[in-house]
Amino acid sequence: MRRSFIAVIIIIIVAVSLGGYLSYRSEKKTTMQGPLRICSAGSLGIPLTQLSQIFENKYHIKVDLLTAGSVSVIRRVTELHYPCDLVFVADYRLIPKLMVPNFTKWYIAFATNQLVVVFTNVSKYHTLVENDPSIVFQIFNRSDVTYGFSNPNMDPCGYRSVGAIALASLYYHNLSILKDLVLSKMTNVKVIKYKNGTMAIYIPASFKVSGNLVMRDKSVDLIALVESGSLDYAFEYKSVAVQHHLNYVTLPSQINLGNPQYSSFYSKVIVYILAGTKDERALPMAPIIYGITIPSTAQHKELALKFLEMLLGQTGRKIFERNGQSFLPQPLGYGKIPGDLIGYVKAAKG
Repeated sequence: MRRSFIAVIIIIIVAVSLGGYLSYRSEKKTTMQGPLRICSAGSLGIPLTQLSQIFENKYHIKVDLLTAGSVSVIRRVTELHYPCDLVFVADYRLIPKLMVPNFTKWYIAFATNQLVVVFTNVSKYHTLVENDPSIVFQIFNRSDVTYGFSNPNMDPCGYRSVGAIALASLYYHNLSILKDLVLSKMTNVKVIKYKNGTMAIYIPASFKVSGNLVMRDKSVDLIALVESGSLDYAFEYKSVAVQHHLNYVTLPSQINLGNPQYSSFYSKVIVYILAGTKDERALPMAPIIYGITIPSTAQHKELALKFLEMLLGQTGRKIFERNGQSFLPQPLGYGKIPGDLIGYVKAAKG
């Protein structure tokens, strides 16, 4: 009787242990099977597609890349509960503002960019702009010219474009630039100018666009319009212009948000997105820096870490450089960075 009892206990222990092992194996296999789901700012679509192809070939894992405006990307995780394994945004500051601490506890700032104005050889007055880029804001004000930027409430390139126009008003000492190109074309946008020279621009959650201003949800959606000739000029990132082989003019460093030397000048303009709602966020203009995180809800964290190792290593750097987008000298890690990535980043305080 005693021997039978002991035998039963042994069988139970073996069964439980084997079940746990098989469960672990099944979970690990599921984690490594994928697909790896990447939710990214539209301006990173081309380099991430190229990197994804290399990753797929190396690990035999399917990568699903979904692009949208950065704010929309984050909302897919925080509001729609889409199972993103990796989140890439065009403004790293959006991660602590909208995801920390409920949806992630760390993030990495890794790449830079600058704003430019793109056009084609059929864009009206393009020869004038090429000969003298400083007149580009005057050209936008001509009634027969169309210009565009993305929705500020959905895409960092949009609120940066509004910010750049405001900075142009300060830089050229001409407040009519902001009035003519933004305030008169977007309903319910308000501006408060403070005595210290700081300017606050409030973009409501709902507004209408009129006149010769064209707007789309994300900046890369404007590319097809420029290429077809239905839109004369658009604010884009330099990397996007390079990737799509578009003509572009460089804006002054005090305006293009690409030079850390002018950080204090950039900060004189603050854009409030989704103004008047619970999601209102203040975004002081600052040098453009992209960010990454793995959401706490990610289903394939191990795969996501492997992808980031490839991205932050030489393979990713070369792809981004080739596509006109530079990395920071050393990416900055905020929060509790996963151990696998510590060697790729410099610890920073947010």
